[in-house]
Amino acid sequence: MDGTSADFSHAPALRALAPELGRPDVSVALLMVELFDVSKFQARLGFAACARLLQALEEGITQALHPRGSVTRLGDGRFCVILQAIRNSGHAMLAAHKLMRVADGVMNDASLALKYKLNVGIALYPAQANDAESLLQSAQLAAAAARNREVPALVFDEACAAQIIKPWELAEAFARALDTGEISMFYQPKLSVSTEQTAGVEVLMRWLSNGKPVATPDVFIPLAEESGLIHAATWYAFSNALRLAGECGGLPVAVNITPGMLHHREFINMVRSAIATWGVREASLTLEVTEGGLIANFDEAKQRLKKLRDAGVRISIDDFGTGYSSLSYFKKIPADELKIDKSFIMNMMNDVDDQHLVRTILDLAGQFKLDTVAEGVEDRATFVALAEMGCQYVQGYLFAPALSAEKLQEWLVRNPYERRAQGSGVAVE
Repeated sequence: MDGTSADFSHAPALRALAPELGRPDVSVALLMVELFDVSKFQARLGFAACARLLQALEEGITQALHPRGSVTRLGDGRFCVILQAIRNSGHAMLAAHKLMRVADGVMNDASLALKYKLNVGIALYPAQANDAESLLQSAQLAAAAARNREVPALVFDEACAAQIIKPWELAEAFARALDTGEISMFYQPKLSVSTEQTAGVEVLMRWLSNGKPVATPDVFIPLAEESGLIHAATWYAFSNALRLAGECGGLPVAVNITPGMLHHREFINMVRSAIATWGVREASLTLEVTEGGLIANFDEAKQRLKKLRDAGVRISIDDFGTGYSSLSYFKKIPADELKIDKSFIMNMMNDVDDQHLVRTILDLAGQFKLDTVAEGVEDRATFVALAEMGCQYVQGYLFAPALSAEKLQEWLVRNPYERRAQGSGVAVE
């Protein structure tokens, strides 16, 4: 179960809390105990045996806390524990650790080698909430924050609320921005090393309000994956990128695909539909995938990418060198292009090791007949060195930053698309 879940179907707990909170001068601690991945226990043990295990856990907690505590079961793997006369948060935390020892004992008695994860969220009445529903919500927020911080137990504070609620609110705002077209797209040219003419663009997604960032891509892209918005965000990127490709006479573009989207059941259909919608050639689109995004389910990823590549879509390995870089995986990836991460490029003129790494990557790409792109080229000396090493394409501030659509059109007048060039880059980052 998801500790951030907002389903407060807690009527039994509310009924149990009501009389406790109705007394004058009472102090109560509510402990939300959450056992995760109950479905794995059900699959391993069977439903009946798993039910007995959860019953044993409930009974163990009840016995450990008697007579000052009571336990209410809230569905699979979740327990609401009410403790009376708790003086402070330290006292409540001691009780939480006692519950964890109970859980260890129950699992040991069941002779389970299967690891389990249990979190406890703690809220205090009246210090942190003045009614039953607020107390429950505070405890659940604390449990969710404990899971995010990878700690076993946590007492509610305002940081818990900010950590859990702010991403929900941000996700809702991001969804609205996608619907209203408020997400901005910027375009960084990719140039041929031999001619210094435009070979494509990398399209970057930005979330701006009045010209200022609402959130950076390293925040809102993972948030889109976690909140189920990555499908809509990827379609938004495809639509903008392929529309641009059509308007600019087939200018190559590429979309950076997150691991979650790569393995989405509708991924291949989405790519095909986007290409058909904007009427461009398959070769105008490059899909950029990171090494790490492939490893989670390599066989499935390889099959999907191969199917799209066979249809004419180009595949690029993005940020090469920062992930797994295992040759056993690398040689099997159906790819056309390799992008060298800017972390190796930007300091290569001052770091011999970086120069050796870049040269090795370029040689490796040549052996596999892959096009090569160096990211983060910011000075002429680096550009010349890359040219001497045999790099085929570059992008970076030496030539152009990410440009608005209007500025890109002006750029293309001065540096027209070199139609014999292959590949490109558009990334949602």
